Amino acid sequence: AERLQEKISLYFSGDNSQVIEDMDAYMLADNGILLEDLPLGKLQQFLEDPSAFKKDSEALQATRKQLYGLGRMPILTAEAEAHACLKHESSGRRRQFAVEFLAQTTALREFLEARQSHADAGRGAMTSGMQRLWMPWVEAMARVLSDENAEQRRGTGSKSFRMLTSLGLEPELLAIIASQTVLNLLMLPCFRHKDEMQEAAKRDRFGEVPFSTAATAVGEAIEDEVLWLQIAAGEGVRSMKTSEFLQMRKLKKAYRDRTKSVPMGAALVDLLLDCATISVPSEAQEFTGLAASHTVEQALIHGKRREGIKQIGYLSLHPAARSRMESEGENLHFVRPKMQPMVIPPLSWQPCGDSPQGPYLLHKSSFVRTPSESMAQLRAYSASRSARIMDSLGSMPWRINGRILELMREVQNQDLAIADVPPNTDPPVPPPPSADDPDYQVLRLRRLNAEKRIRELRSERPTFELKLRVAEDFINADRLYFPHNVDFRGRCYPLPPHLNHMGDDVSRALLMFSESMPLGRDGLFWLKVDIANLHGNNKISLEDRVRWVDDRKDIIAQVAENPLSPESIPHWAHADDGPWQVLARYMELAEVYKRGPGAEEDIRSHLPVHVDGSCNGLQHYAALGRDLAGGEAVNLVPNDKPQDVYTVVLNVVISKVKQDAKLPAHDPDQPDGRPLSLDHGRLARTLIELGILKRKVVKQTIMTICYGVTTVGARKQVQGQIEDVVGDKVEPEEILQLAKYLSRLVLASIDEVFAQAKKIQDWLNHVTKLFTMLQAPNAWISPIGLNCVQPYRKPQKQVVRSKRQNVTLRTGDTPQIHQMKQRMGFPPNFIHSLDATHMMMVAELCEREGITFAAVHDSFWAHACNIAKLNELTRDAFVSLHSQPILGELYEDLKVHLGGQEPPPIPEQGELDLNVVRDSAYFFA
Repeated sequence: AERLQEKISLYFSGDNSQVIEDMDAYMLADNGILLEDLPLGKLQQFLEDPSAFKKDSEALQATRKQLYGLGRMPILTAEAEAHACLKHESSGRRRQFAVEFLAQTTALREFLEARQSHADAGRGAMTSGMQRLWMPWVEAMARVLSDENAEQRRGTGSKSFRMLTSLGLEPELLAIIASQTVLNLLMLPCFRHKDEMQEAAKRDRFGEVPFSTAATAVGEAIEDEVLWLQIAAGEGVRSMKTSEFLQMRKLKKAYRDRTKSVPMGAALVDLLLDCATISVPSEAQEFTGLAASHTVEQALIHGKRREGIKQIGYLSLHPAARSRMESEGENLHFVRPKMQPMVIPPLSWQPCGDSPQGPYLLHKSSFVRTPSESMAQLRAYSASRSARIMDSLGSMPWRINGRILELMREVQNQDLAIADVPPNTDPPVPPPPSADDPDYQVLRLRRLNAEKRIRELRSERPTFELKLRVAEDFINADRLYFPHNVDFRGRCYPLPPHLNHMGDDVSRALLMFSESMPLGRDGLFWLKVDIANLHGNNKISLEDRVRWVDDRKDIIAQVAENPLSPESIPHWAHADDGPWQVLARYMELAEVYKRGPGAEEDIRSHLPVHVDGSCNGLQHYAALGRDLAGGEAVNLVPNDKPQDVYTVVLNVVISKVKQDAKLPAHDPDQPDGRPLSLDHGRLARTLIELGILKRKVVKQTIMTICYGVTTVGARKQVQGQIEDVVGDKVEPEEILQLAKYLSRLVLASIDEVFAQAKKIQDWLNHVTKLFTMLQAPNAWISPIGLNCVQPYRKPQKQVVRSKRQNVTLRTGDTPQIHQMKQRMGFPPNFIHSLDATHMMMVAELCEREGITFAAVHDSFWAHACNIAKLNELTRDAFVSLHSQPILGELYEDLKVHLGGQEPPPIPEQGELDLNVVRDSAYFFA
């Protein structure tokens, strides 16, 4: 075994050894085990009895569990790492390669292995409901793909079908790719935010996927499989030299041709629709006493609906198919997100030039998130400063909070349905009420809300499960990394999509800093402030927040001791802004209380503490206009207590509503009566009677006003909040009318409070009209040096014909701009570029000071002991940013863009002295 260990070491250093190379490939490709992870005893066992490492043998599975625990990724447990036979400098890179490779291929490999094991055992059907459901689809598709005389080789879409069969991929593999990809899209809805999910629930569009989306995803999956064949035909993965990885990524880029991949994807989706069937019980004949018969129906349904002027083709699952998959609990068995967290620091971004490089070893990713990458103009200028900051953010190490992960699983297993953990069963749906029932409206709303909740759970369950799966896969990693890129405005985002610190409370609580810092006296203070903030008690002074937490000392100790007891749950599970994050902080604070005074000096903390801007977009507007009144409302000016801009605006709204409530009632049936929707007196009185005029109802609209929320957008936001307050007792049509009325008042009140911001917004709107007249996209250089170009152009399209429908593919941009999007987007995008610049400046300062730093746009994170210093750096960066003549420089840039044409004069500034920001304790708090 020792000699074999030496041979392996030489092999990793470049020595050629076919035996070791074959062993390496067998262990990694077939079993997901890195050769260097095996302890000497296992190497000796392999030498004495190679059959012990036969694929799928119990001994091999036991070995894998011994090495990696229950995780699906080859990441050693702490105990196994101590006994690994070799620690080589290339092991980290090999491990990262394995993570990326397994994310790409494990789903297919597991399926084929399960199928083979069942065939070897002489069993025809597979045990998992999900596999039983789609295995016949795979077999039927494979037969058609192998048939030289198949009807798909003739007529519409035949050229793409013939391309599929000439790729050199096994027909069964193509069928598995299509089935897996489409089912993942259907079973794992992806929404950008909660409002989008609720809108889908209202329209009953859960589990629907546009045909074009499915065709694109399947086409890309086919390309990826062809790429892996190319890689497999090349060198092994033993040393993983940088040049080899760059060649692989160039190869991957070469295969990204959507004009070829989408037609092939569409042909394969068409075939899947033909072959996907399900046996559904039919109704038993009355009085026969015989068992119910079965009918064969389409498992995947292709439908069309009109959205505006477009007709959209979409796929959905037969209800019986969805029910069967959900009941088996195997929805996500084959889901492997491609962009996983990394286990080595990301490679440095090289975003400029003809061959830009990203952070992953294999996966190609763009530095700028934009539908038109050419508009980022990364060949024409250097984005090196932004790239260095993204490297810094991506190289900040995290780890999984194992205790919180265990508790989340326990809540799920006990079906407690608390703290955003979705229930395992659907709520009962009341029967349809009788129209004669005096409580008809109440009962009807109750039924509608139950049906809506069931639709929401279709998304919540798989989304929650996927986050936990990713956490379990990486639970053994001491250091996880989340590479970042930017959008065209400079806002940064982690590349791994499902679990990252920009996610919801579940995602944030599952993550903590890998490196610990002593809590200390300052850290203890800010840990308590953070707890109060997460409970929603962030409108009182910092000292009062600390006292509020100290008053809960006994409760915190009780919760930390037994968080899932009926007595403990109410104290943390209903926290306004993050119950799971609250629980994680309770556990740390309870340890301080337990050890007694001075313990904070010895306790080392991994938890991030957050400080958020006070409506940060309005902070930037107030600073641009030196608006003293607006600056006071958003805490640019020092004060003994934090100012709440939402309450300030709400008070103006309330005064307007009370004024309207004095208007006389109108009878819509009278000739001079106004419609109910315009009866402001009635609507105002209804708002007061129902108690709707609350801070949370207006908060979202105020937060997004400087980011371009439209009248329709504001109405939808207010409508959603009103539904949360009185949705169970007020008809949807009445809620709509209340939302239209109230949202108009909110927008008018914001304009009153932030008059100077409104002037700047109007000036930016005027500027964009000049760009539009020249058919030029709005463009500007952000203060951090990023070239910001709005990517809103009319698309260049290519129509792909398939058997069922045409797919319109965006292949590029025409010279013609999209005037409305350019006009609507400029003010909010310009402000976004400023908040992105501020965050990057703070990140640079923190790196210089050696402070661990993370950010969620205008929410800045650090260890508790560093928050005081972070606050100082945040204020310094803001003053430094706005001490620059931002609007003046924009004015001069505009003159160049506009060919010397004079833009309108910049609005005059107010009397705010920016230097007072340095003394404002509640600027970010």
